[in-house]
Amino acid sequence: MKKKTVIENLIVSTLTQLITLILGMILPRIILLAWGSEYNGLLSSVTNILRYLSLLEAGFNTATLQALYKSVGQDDREQTSIVIRTSQHYYHRISVVYALMVLLISIGYPLIIKSEIPFWETFAIIILQGAVGVINFAFRAAYQQLLNAEGKYYVISLITLLTTVLTYAAKILSIGYFNSVVIMQIMSVLVIIVQVTIYAIYFNKRYTWIDKDARIDESLLENRKYYFTQQVAGLIFNSTDTFVLSVFCGLKVASVYATYNLVYTALAQIISLIRGSTSFVLGQSFHKDESFFKRVYDAYSAMQSMIGGIMASISMVLIINFIQLYTQGINDVNYIDFIAAFLFSFNLMLECSRGASLASANIAGKAPDTTWRYILEAAINLISSLILVQFVGMKGVLLGTAIAGLYRTTDSIIYTNIHVLNRSSLYEFKNVLTDFALFFGIVYISHNLLNIKAVSYVQLFGYAIITGIIVTAVYGISFIVLNKNVTRDLVQAIKHQ
Repeated sequence: MKKKTVIENLIVSTLTQLITLILGMILPRIILLAWGSEYNGLLSSVTNILRYLSLLEAGFNTATLQALYKSVGQDDREQTSIVIRTSQHYYHRISVVYALMVLLISIGYPLIIKSEIPFWETFAIIILQGAVGVINFAFRAAYQQLLNAEGKYYVISLITLLTTVLTYAAKILSIGYFNSVVIMQIMSVLVIIVQVTIYAIYFNKRYTWIDKDARIDESLLENRKYYFTQQVAGLIFNSTDTFVLSVFCGLKVASVYATYNLVYTALAQIISLIRGSTSFVLGQSFHKDESFFKRVYDAYSAMQSMIGGIMASISMVLIINFIQLYTQGINDVNYIDFIAAFLFSFNLMLECSRGASLASANIAGKAPDTTWRYILEAAINLISSLILVQFVGMKGVLLGTAIAGLYRTTDSIIYTNIHVLNRSSLYEFKNVLTDFALFFGIVYISHNLLNIKAVSYVQLFGYAIITGIIVTAVYGISFIVLNKNVTRDLVQAIKHQ
């Protein structure tokens, strides 16, 4: 894969995420003003609950991607066709089971939450949102993994950009003209049909070599049970917070969490686009040369840790002022919480710090050895969240995530360096701890010495640019001092793919 592809990935993905970020900020604000915190909390909770149903594909998507890394890296089209055919076989079965599970949840969930929203309305919201997942599993998922393996993340981003704009425009119009949450959800279903149609046209024109009658070879996805367990644990780790809050603290508190999470999800997506644009280099390099892979890993790991630090630090300087502007005029619950903002940022950094080590362990085929670690991480998060939410509410579930994240980040870095890279983990910890030290320093300065009080989004944007330049310079200097050669190695890796 050429350097041009990575540049295309980054440019298109960045544009997509920026537009998604802007639209993603606008819609919840409109929902809050039109229907209040309870509806906002419900929509957020339903989204997170349906993520649990995505467990049905857990294992298959990761196993498919790892198999495709190998066949694509070796330019074996016959084997690639077999992987795609095998993956499609499973996804079609998954879509049927997913539909049945959506039906059960749409009946059960409205009965256990404390809400004034009518049963039938909650039922319809879940059914329609679940329909999006059914369509995705049945018609798109397997082919999207091929684009990821080939490094064509820009294709996914372009299609996502178009359908994201259509989705948000349709939803906003639905609120303004129909004032109906059900019609808003119907619009999402119509747009996902458009998206699947675009994928079908693209693959029918560009991938005529795929043998749609290729044999099914289940051995290609032999590690899927381990990846399944990993993703179950990962979903519990990432998605329990809103569910726990909606049950124990109510939908209004869940709305507060969702509002902060809106910002941090956007930041995570920006980080994800960088991963998605470059991760194929890591995956393909493993199957070529061990020493080359180690150099790529160092660059990939240091880059992720630095970017996580930059995003978390900028957010801590600006987040409270943004929440004040965003929730202006909404008085049914208090949205200002500095400690919650700090824990969100801290958890974002932890997630970035372990991203490279987790990915590399799977690429190296270590899933059977690491799966129990995912389970332990999820257990720590769930148990500590259920305990702490009783005492400190929303901050309790965030603290539970931080406790589990600290364990998993430390463990994954040590494991990957010893069992995959065959070396000490001190070099990687040096980078990670330096980035955390910079983060704590910026948090202290922003909270005790700065007093940003923007009165408009335009003024806040100006502050964001200045903050971004300063914070990026601080982390950038640190990165250069500690990692004189890794950037060059990553560039060389991209050129040779």
